[in-house]
Amino acid sequence: MKGILEQVAQTTMRMDFNVDRKGDWDWGAGVALYGLRKVYETTGSQKIYNFIKTFIDANMAQSQKIAYNINTTAPLLSVLLLYRETGEPHYLDFAEKFASWLMKEAPRLSNGALEHTVINDKFAGEMWVDTVFMAGVFLTELGQLVNNAAYIEEGLLQARLHIECLQTGDNGLLYHGYSLSGNDHLSGCLWARGNSWVTISIPEIFTTLEGYEQEKAWFFGRIQRQVEVLAVVQNDTGLWPTILNDASSYEETSATAGFVYGIWKSVQMGYLDRKYLRCAEKGYKAVLRRITEEGTVTSVSAGTGIQQSIEEYNAIPRDLIMPWGQGIALLMLCQEMHEHIES
Repeated sequence: MKGILEQVAQTTMRMDFNVDRKGDWDWGAGVALYGLRKVYETTGSQKIYNFIKTFIDANMAQSQKIAYNINTTAPLLSVLLLYRETGEPHYLDFAEKFASWLMKEAPRLSNGALEHTVINDKFAGEMWVDTVFMAGVFLTELGQLVNNAAYIEEGLLQARLHIECLQTGDNGLLYHGYSLSGNDHLSGCLWARGNSWVTISIPEIFTTLEGYEQEKAWFFGRIQRQVEVLAVVQNDTGLWPTILNDASSYEETSATAGFVYGIWKSVQMGYLDRKYLRCAEKGYKAVLRRITEEGTVTSVSAGTGIQQSIEEYNAIPRDLIMPWGQGIALLMLCQEMHEHIES
């Protein structure tokens, strides 16, 4: 398994992260770097660490070009790695500037939830499930790193507000987004990768977070509800469809890898029944079949904003290598190594 992990990592480091042509510092790079960060933490590879550091340093040297929005917080997860490894204060200063923007300046809905913001576009009054990963994981990790409860509590608040609004009483799955002006879930799509952000994020947030037991119970209760339904809608192939309540929609690799990772980790932490390992193992094998010998993760949907209709989600292309596909697959492959070692 180490061979596949290394191959995917090498291909990730060779690819162009700027697939959306919005700049190198964006959520795609952030997810790819986070996957590479997990590889470094799992294997100790100095080559991977050097790659992360070179990328971060080069972009921080031109920090005046970096836009402040929800999506561009994702690379900060790797800035925190560099601060932890080096102790160099400029990494922490940079991270806290972003955190200050999130806490004090970022646009919000009337309920206090962060409005989803991206480069070169505006979604006024909209809440997107993606924010749980992009901002929630960063704030809670930063708070632990600097012993600042305000960051932790804001990260938990954002995760809770988003899940409460997007996971309805109909079932445990989450809608892609919510509009304040329309008081609706926009296209009404139960989008797979959006759901996987939550499956990934909750165990990520609580892996090292001490205390907050009531919050932990609430969040993993929500994960339990989600995974109960995910087990039902998983296709026989082991993959999940990009529209979770439509088995005829195309099967999407990055979401499947995210579900596998989150299920494995939640079970490992003791907050999810071991019976769901069957779903994870099935999904894991399916993702492996979609990784080429060169380490490219295939059939990953391109960047997907909230679409106008379900049909538009089904039309999103999936024919190119995507940094988020590589990154989430790396998370899954690293977790598999932990599962193998512990078993």
